[in-house]
Amino acid sequence: MNLTTLSPGLRCVAPLLILLGGCSGLKPTVIKTFPDTPSAVAQVKAGKVDAVIGDYPVMAYMARESVGRLEVAGTQFDTGTYGIAVSKQAAELHAATIMALRATVDDGTYLGILNTWAIHQGKIDPPGADGQSEKKDAAVQLGDGTLDVGVELSFAPMEFEEMGKEAGADVELARALAKQMGVEVAFKNMPFDDLLTAVENGQVDIAMSSITITEERKQLVDFVPYMEAGSGILVKKGNPSGILRLADLCDKTVALQEGTSQVATVEAVKCEQ
Repeated sequence: MNLTTLSPGLRCVAPLLILLGGCSGLKPTVIKTFPDTPSAVAQVKAGKVDAVIGDYPVMAYMARESVGRLEVAGTQFDTGTYGIAVSKQAAELHAATIMALRATVDDGTYLGILNTWAIHQGKIDPPGADGQSEKKDAAVQLGDGTLDVGVELSFAPMEFEEMGKEAGADVELARALAKQMGVEVAFKNMPFDDLLTAVENGQVDIAMSSITITEERKQLVDFVPYMEAGSGILVKKGNPSGILRLADLCDKTVALQEGTSQVATVEAVKCEQ
């Protein structure tokens, strides 16, 4: 999830203007925002909005879980890279995270997790070893022997709660990283907007919650990139409103998670009355 301003809470990259198009003669899009993505998706299920726009892996998962009630319209757009956020003061932990991630790639764990959650299209080659990689003992900066991971558990299939336990691709990857580091793992559920601040002030060791890397965020924390994802449009099965691209949102009502740059993306659609 990306952002267009300095706020750490925005999840998606700036809009591709070529997709915005123009909608001459149509009314502007009506935007409704909600505190989390499941609440937004509930609106399209109930027929109260024409579409939901959110991170593509989540929109695709919601479509699969809807048992034929929803589908993803059009194609993925605004692709960006998810990253694991680490404090700029934790160089050894950053290096250890890179080494652990590469180890999960080498032993097949990484791709296995992505395949499990049907997000293998987003696989990337993790970064190579940096100058600190020889200092790969994460315990140096994990004094209690536990990797504390900040997440927002409302973003299936990436991170969510299932039967009272943390689940999802990011959760499984974080567990795999901790195993490679030789430490335990603990998850701290918090609002998405608070994740980078929690990394900065030491509330958590890392944040791994579908955070798209941006230049603005890189001013706050360091990142270890681990997969790619874009945005998608979720509609009712059969796409009754005929929405295939952003320009088709004119004269429609759309639900989004508040604080995301997808709000700015929709606001930028030009609709002339």
